[in-house]
Amino acid sequence: MIHLVTEYLEDTAVRFPDKVAFVDDAREITFHALRREALQVAHRLQEVTEGAQQFPVLVYLEKSISCVAAFLGTAYAGGFYSPVDTKMPAARIGKIVQTLRPRIVLTDRAHREDAEAFAGTAAILAYEDFLEETPWSEDAVAASLSRMTDTDILYVLFTSGSTGTPKGVIINHRAVIDYVEWITATYHLDGATVFANQAQFYFDVSVQDIFGTLRNGSKTLLIKNRMFVAPARVWKWMFEHQVNTIEWVPSMLSLMANFDILGHMALPPLKNIFFAGEVMPMKQLNYWRRYYPDAVFANLYGPTECTVICAYYTLDREFSDDDVLPMGRACENCEAIVLGAEDRRITNPGTIGELCIRGTCLSMGYYGDAEKTAEAFVQNPLQANYPEKIYRTGDIVKYNERGELVYVSRKDFQIKHRGYRIELGEIDAAATAVEGVDYACCLFDAAHDRLVLVYTGAAMEDDVRQALTERLQEYMIPAKIHRRAAMLFNLNGKIDRKALTEEYCAGDADGTKV
Repeated sequence: MIHLVTEYLEDTAVRFPDKVAFVDDAREITFHALRREALQVAHRLQEVTEGAQQFPVLVYLEKSISCVAAFLGTAYAGGFYSPVDTKMPAARIGKIVQTLRPRIVLTDRAHREDAEAFAGTAAILAYEDFLEETPWSEDAVAASLSRMTDTDILYVLFTSGSTGTPKGVIINHRAVIDYVEWITATYHLDGATVFANQAQFYFDVSVQDIFGTLRNGSKTLLIKNRMFVAPARVWKWMFEHQVNTIEWVPSMLSLMANFDILGHMALPPLKNIFFAGEVMPMKQLNYWRRYYPDAVFANLYGPTECTVICAYYTLDREFSDDDVLPMGRACENCEAIVLGAEDRRITNPGTIGELCIRGTCLSMGYYGDAEKTAEAFVQNPLQANYPEKIYRTGDIVKYNERGELVYVSRKDFQIKHRGYRIELGEIDAAATAVEGVDYACCLFDAAHDRLVLVYTGAAMEDDVRQALTERLQEYMIPAKIHRRAAMLFNLNGKIDRKALTEEYCAGDADGTKV
């Protein structure tokens, strides 16, 4: 029985020592070499911390093989890691450091000077300075691991906070192992699986790419964000390595569809096409299905607080471009509970409520923030006989007639306009289904009580408005519709709703910018 994620690498380093595990734009590494590099990192961390347990390490590196080894080295040393991208704004990094109070900042020579500006009292280690000549002690690592349990922290990922302060989501070894075992069994991942990692390492979708590879002896290409500026180049790289499994955010899948990449280039042998992180527009998904009719497509849902995924739907039927894709059902060892008024369970189709989750997948809470933890991780209201936490996702869902969960919107995207309650996600879906629209995002300008739609694509604004009048109630038609040359995305590759709101909802009532 696996207790720690490091056991995955211990196994694959023996079974597949010379097999390539990860490939980035600079090098590739085998499982045996990855273990050696991770142990070298662990040795240096143990020297600095003098054998401490459960210490925080801020990993300040570009997405790379070195970054993966840094994560694993931290786990071998008995600590936990928190990845921070080198392109992240300094103000946000400062807030993260203030919350995490890292014992060590692990970076490289190229970014050491930047790290010195925010590290505070943390020791700064440059990866190249110690890796080549650093020995390691198998006994010291074994002693560290022997004191660990599966409830020890593996990583802390920082997500956006409503107050502007990032929230550090705590995930332990047990939760990651539970997820990796589930997705491996459900979708038959194995040593022949070749992943193409799109997500940044501070985004939880990347967890499958890293630990699924370690568990199964697979191979993963690490694709940096800047490579997607040239999507054809990414696609060619995937073909060269015969990638057969991806889990990408819908915005990146839509990017490939909007550029018609699949129609103009050789196709990698994709067998599994997973998407997670936001709603997948059906028009772009149907494009992918036309080129990969025999592939397994799966809609994977889960907030970071539920360790990547807690519900899933494997496509088993056809959908039109304006249909809404279901979320499906809860993963194994997890329960999805829909709560309505007075925290009563909802089971009947069509009635909306808040999705709540219980099970091994749950985060341990928010690092250094007991108040926010208590707000989101609450006692299960359906039983009061013993302590049992559920996580309130803030997502509004309903059941369809097939008993499948269907995403409606975020709780905080549910607005009241002209006396009506409106889910902005419904308008997003209707707009994205319009011919000639590539991306769409509906905003609520609260100061002027109006809906604002921002979109990209060839469609004219009047044509989009006319199409929406055929799909939506009159009170849901945006007062302002803006066509952009390019959509704004945040660092996770999702549409940047906050930035769009600041740009388009900061004007006078006639739409003039302040």
